[in-house]
Order: sequence, then C-alpha cells, then structure tokens
Amino acid sequence: MERMSKNSKQRTALVVGLGSIGRRHIEVIKEIDPSIKVIVCRHKSLDPSGVGLDIRITNNLAEAISFSPDFAVICNPSPFHVETAIKLVNEDIHVLIEKPISSSSDDVQSLISLAASRNIKLMVGYNLRFMESLNFFKQKVDDSLVGQIFSVTAEVGQNLKSWRNGIDYENSVSARKELGGGVLLELSHEFDYLSWIFGEIDRVTGAVDKNSNLDIDVEDSAKCIIGFSGKDFLASVNLDLFRLDPIRHCIVIGEKGTIKWNAIDNSVSLYSASNECWETIYREKHPRNGSYRKELSHFLDCIDHDKEPLISGSSALNTMHVIDAIRRSSSKAKTEFIKS
Repeated sequence: MERMSKNSKQRTALVVGLGSIGRRHIEVIKEIDPSIKVIVCRHKSLDPSGVGLDIRITNNLAEAISFSPDFAVICNPSPFHVETAIKLVNEDIHVLIEKPISSSSDDVQSLISLAASRNIKLMVGYNLRFMESLNFFKQKVDDSLVGQIFSVTAEVGQNLKSWRNGIDYENSVSARKELGGGVLLELSHEFDYLSWIFGEIDRVTGAVDKNSNLDIDVEDSAKCIIGFSGKDFLASVNLDLFRLDPIRHCIVIGEKGTIKWNAIDNSVSLYSASNECWETIYREKHPRNGSYRKELSHFLDCIDHDKEPLISGSSALNTMHVIDAIRRSSSKAKTEFIKS
C-alpha cells in the first residue's frame, strides 16, 4: 500500500538527470504526493515550462542541495552515480539510485560505508522486484510448486531503436560506452532478480559481443551460465539490444512441472505433470508507473521508519560483481568465480 510520511512538513525531492527515466520518476513523485516540491539538476539549462512539469531546474548540484532536499533520485548516467551520491550523502540526503548502482564496482563500497556511517538510506532502483507478477512467481518458486528445480532460463531482448520515443538511439545512454551503456548494465535487472529469487550468484561463464548493425560502441548481446551458492541447478541468461519482438521472461523447470513469468503481459503460467497443459495462474493489471510507485513508496517508508531498503547498496554491488565477472569470463573464455 502506498503511503507518505505522517510528518506535516512538506517534502522536497531532488532528481538528478532529466532523461526519460528522470521524467518518469518526477511523474511518480507527483502521483504519490502532488505537494512534493521537485528540484531537478541536469547538466544543461532548460526552461521547466518546456517539459510540462511543475519543477525547478538548475545545472548546479550545489544550488540544488541549497534547497535542502529530503531525498534524491539519481538518474544521471551510471558512471556518475557514485560521485553524485557521495556528495548528497555527505549532506545527509537519502538517495535512491536508478539502476545500476554504477558502471563498475570501483568506489561503490566507499559509498555504502559512508551512507551507513551517516545513517542515510541508500537504495537502488531495480523496480522489477516491485512487480506483483514477479512477486507471485517468486512465492510459487519458494513454495516448491514445481518441486526440485532442474534448470532456470532468463531472457530479455528488445531493439534499442524502439526503447525511447523521440530519442535517437545512437545518442542515448544505452548506446555509448562513456555513459555506461551496453547490454550488461542496461539489462542488469535479470541478475538482480535471479539472485533475489534463487540466492547468491557465485560463478559465471559468459560471452559478450556486438552482433547487430546498431550504430553503438558497446556490446549488444550477452549469453551467460550462472550458478548459485549451495544450489545444484544452473541458470542460462540471454540478453540483447536488437530483438524486434520484445521479450522478458523467466522459466523454471522442475520435477513437477514448469513455471513461467512473462513480464510483457505480467502473467505467470504453469505446466504441471498432472494437467499436461499450460494454464495461466496469475495475471496482473499493470498500470503505467505501477512498480515505480511501489518502489518509491517503499523507499520513503524506509526513510520514515528507519527500515533497510529491499534493494540495498550491498545487494546492488553484488550485481556489479556478477557483471564484472561476466566481462572477465568473456575476455578469457573461461568460468569466473565471484568474490564479494
């Protein structure tokens, strides 16, 4: 259930970055509580009336901080996440960082330690964890609906040209190495939710490449085999930026049947040994921004009641360790073991 603080003081939010995800977060903030004052910091000056949002815009982070925001949502390119977050945490501002937490593991632990020392909430925006369909899927896996697990497959793909309306994909963050683009960082949700459902990822074998004719300077596909600590089964993970028919699903094959989560239509289906056919056992009506609203409400609840966020900095750092290991595995053409 979405809620706001019982405090009567009006909140001030800072959003760093005004790309498509920054604008979405502003929409979500206003949907949850229209009275929240929103300050936006972006690298270029812009008249707020030109974006149709009730916000104040500055291109100076120090000026943005001078408005004393209660919390910040960091939506600038991932190579700048940690640097930005450290400046905000040093001002005792709670931070929600849009995924991934960074473009590499460097300095992430310093940020985590700083936030802990100042009792500042640090959360990373892997919003898929707030989808009701994925939560239902996880619960059924936890309940051993398909019995002993034999294998897991996670797959996601969509053509980069169709990701963002009105934006030339060649100039997008996703397409440029210097801005933290590439399939591993852009589609890191899969590693986050797999570790959430099945446990710590402790080994990977990966192959990363650029296979399409997209005009980008980053990898557009990754094929990985991952293992989980203490588990006998493996998961195969396929990611791409070129598929014309969008897909995002996770399939678990077990001794009693197969269960499938489909993120495109927000459903969960089961093929059971007893029925020998597929049946839809859950379908979620998924309103625009639904998972983002739940994510932000959870973050604010953690601030108000001193709770640990569902996706902590440490959890997001573990995901970065997985990505770093996949890169090493691909370059060496061998399995890499992960050291947290």
